[in-house]
Amino acid sequence: MRVRLALIAAAALASAGCAHAPEPAYVAGAADVARTNRAFPGDDDFAFVVLGDRTGRHRPGVFEAAIDRVEALHPDFVINIGDLIEGNTEDRALLSREWDEIEAFIGRLGIPFFHVPGNHDLTNPVQLTEWRERFGAPYYSFTYKDVLFLVLDTEDPPQAKIARTPLVREYGAEAMGKVMAALQDPDRLAALVAAEPRLAELARKIVASENVAFSAEQLAMVHRALADNPSPRWTFVLFHRPAWKVDSPAFREIEAMLAGRPYTVFAGHYHKYAYEGRAGRDYIQLGTTGGMPGGAVDDPNVVDHVMWVAMTGDAPRISNIRLDGLFGRRGPGKD
Repeated sequence: MRVRLALIAAAALASAGCAHAPEPAYVAGAADVARTNRAFPGDDDFAFVVLGDRTGRHRPGVFEAAIDRVEALHPDFVINIGDLIEGNTEDRALLSREWDEIEAFIGRLGIPFFHVPGNHDLTNPVQLTEWRERFGAPYYSFTYKDVLFLVLDTEDPPQAKIARTPLVREYGAEAMGKVMAALQDPDRLAALVAAEPRLAELARKIVASENVAFSAEQLAMVHRALADNPSPRWTFVLFHRPAWKVDSPAFREIEAMLAGRPYTVFAGHYHKYAYEGRAGRDYIQLGTTGGMPGGAVDDPNVVDHVMWVAMTGDAPRISNIRLDGLFGRRGPGKD
């Protein structure tokens, strides 16, 4: 009798344990289901989307269409690399209207959206105040499923004015477009400035204006975030201006702090897709998501796109999706 009671009690405990055990997500309906033996994604897998520049004479409708398409893809969250508003003003009423418009677009998402400041977003102290009141910190870190994200501010402190604006007035939009496109290609730039001395002068002025700024307080934040997360699965670093393309002692210090860990860097600003490998790491400059094209229309790197980053296991898988390659369930041109 005692043995029987013990067996009943053991069975009851086992049954109770099974009641609380998680059911597998996949349950085969037959012993011979026609599938490969690869494992399903683990609980730590996730995906996020990175958006490119929207501004610099933005094209209405492109960014908001991208938001709707990203919502349909439904990643875990979305993050951008700066320049959501035209900015470059101290007019609080105008800034409020521009940010209200952006927030209405972003409000269509049913998933979190993380802000990264760009030079159009933070051109002066007034815009920094507006940013803090709406969003909070202009630089910060967070972790998600044991992956560290460092969101940095290359406008710390903000520059006085967007330096390219007076250059457009002085040299013209066509010359500006030629030089901006050539700045992404050393061979093309050399040929351009050799042929047209005035464009060489413009190129020198543009390069001189492309400064990045990281305050001592921001560097301290990076140090703390890395110290608090010494061995995450991966580290993503996001900011607006490609700081590795200019002479920035502060950014070299950040790179030194990142040394020894796996990481990926995302930036934007030049409105043209570019990839660079540095110390065995991926440094990616995104194209646009509605911003003014940063070069010739027939250049395949001048593209409106979103970046899909799938974090699977211990390394990311990065894909770029052209906006003109996405369409809804009703078919092309019927969204």
